[in-house]
Amino acid sequence: MKEVHTIFNHALAPITPGPSSSNTCGPVRIGLVCQQILGEIPAKAVVEYYTKGAFPNTLYGMRSDIAFINGLLGKEQNVPGFTDAYANAKAAGMEVSFAEVDDLTVGGMETVRIRMTAHDGSQLVVIGESIGGGAFLIHYIDDCTMDIQGTNHELLVFLKSPSEEAAQALAQALTPQIKKLNDIRCVTGAHYSIVNAKSAEPYGKELLNALSARDDVARVRVVSPIHPIINDITRKPPFESPDGLVAYCAAHHCSPAKAAIDYEMAVSGWSEEEVRRYGDMLIGIMKDSRAGGFRSDLSFEGLVSPKASKFRGVIGSGNMPSLGLLDDAIPSALGIMEHSNASGKIVCVPTGGSSGIVPGLLLSAAERMEASSEALYEALMCAGLIGVLMMVDGNEFAGGTHGCQAEIACGTAMAAGGLVQLMGGSAQQACDAAAMSLQCFLGLICDPVAGLVQVPCLARNIAGVSVAAASAEAVCAGFEVVIPLDEMSRIMVRVGNDITQELGMCCSGCCITPTGQRLAKAYNPACKGK
Repeated sequence: MKEVHTIFNHALAPITPGPSSSNTCGPVRIGLVCQQILGEIPAKAVVEYYTKGAFPNTLYGMRSDIAFINGLLGKEQNVPGFTDAYANAKAAGMEVSFAEVDDLTVGGMETVRIRMTAHDGSQLVVIGESIGGGAFLIHYIDDCTMDIQGTNHELLVFLKSPSEEAAQALAQALTPQIKKLNDIRCVTGAHYSIVNAKSAEPYGKELLNALSARDDVARVRVVSPIHPIINDITRKPPFESPDGLVAYCAAHHCSPAKAAIDYEMAVSGWSEEEVRRYGDMLIGIMKDSRAGGFRSDLSFEGLVSPKASKFRGVIGSGNMPSLGLLDDAIPSALGIMEHSNASGKIVCVPTGGSSGIVPGLLLSAAERMEASSEALYEALMCAGLIGVLMMVDGNEFAGGTHGCQAEIACGTAMAAGGLVQLMGGSAQQACDAAAMSLQCFLGLICDPVAGLVQVPCLARNIAGVSVAAASAEAVCAGFEVVIPLDEMSRIMVRVGNDITQELGMCCSGCCITPTGQRLAKAYNPACKGK
């Protein structure tokens, strides 16, 4: 079943405490789904991760351990007390541990196998993967293949025996009873079968009670949607490519922002007012995260100390030649990233590691230009649409899969497109500015020293606002980018595959310098003794 990418699910998302969407938010969501599948907070949970994956380097530095615990406790990522996970687990009577294993080769670099024990002693094993930008995929429940991504109301009916015929019969009987059915499938493992229905609407209590009362049913579970927009296969996007966007704007005589709003309305089923309300809410969080980053008392652990509050008013003053818009955008982008490192709430655009670029540039530009709130909202929507259009050939904005180019480069491309909209540019210019940004950062590796979103991530966000501003203004001034956005998006994915195959991830550049290795051993518990 094909699920359409949306601005609020994938590009301007998720809303989460920092520092990382794939390493902080994704694990929370995996843990939360596991808890719903088990049906209770587990008495014991063991989170296993692959020795050659990303988590040996990032589990503790990016607070993935805290995130998994919160999810298993049934908490979503923005609950108060996020960092108190270990104490909360102890209070709830949940024993949790983490283990590095060499036999977990399912999925990509950020896959885990969670072994859960319920209070009655029964056990359940779930394999899930964080696939980038806060998105996730549940691959297995025990030995039954799954495809749970948090965009549907998921019904899981566990049959007592492994009978494909019985599962098919139940699925056939269920189909007419579910009004907005997106998909239904049957999976049979060694010990039981599962009927999995995906719906755009919640399931009624009467149906759930009837299923639970059946003699052949062991248990019934419902996994609620996690993303804000719920999948509905009856909704279709008005276009799906940069060329489609340009043609749509030409046919409707509209701006790329209007096309972005129309796109989101079409795939979400939301009204224009609802889309605007959600967009304004995101802008509010972005402004709050920038303000948090400018606090003089901000602090966080790691390799560096907060600097944004000191940068503010210093860049471009004294003996420093003014950089114009960047005088404001550089400290803004840095401040948002530092707020994120202090576990502050951010909007990932499109990831936590690149969360400073789009708001840092667009908030600063809107203020310099004295733009209206409407203009800022439209710029953000255009940026979000550029993000959606770059999601081709498996690009989910995952640095572990396609290098930091999938985070910093994509965030820069989104910011460039948004700035073009703010300057009154066309859809073609927005796409060209995004393509130019991808050209500038093509081949950028994922390389967080000590598993933290600090070195070189903070520097890359500063560079990102600079490249985005230069790309947008150059294109609007007439610069010829030549290679279009759809081609740049696809070659980025191909280069990213080459990067991870040849160099691995999270440890192939800054990390292997003498200073990088020294800092990793000193700070990251997972690196000590290596």
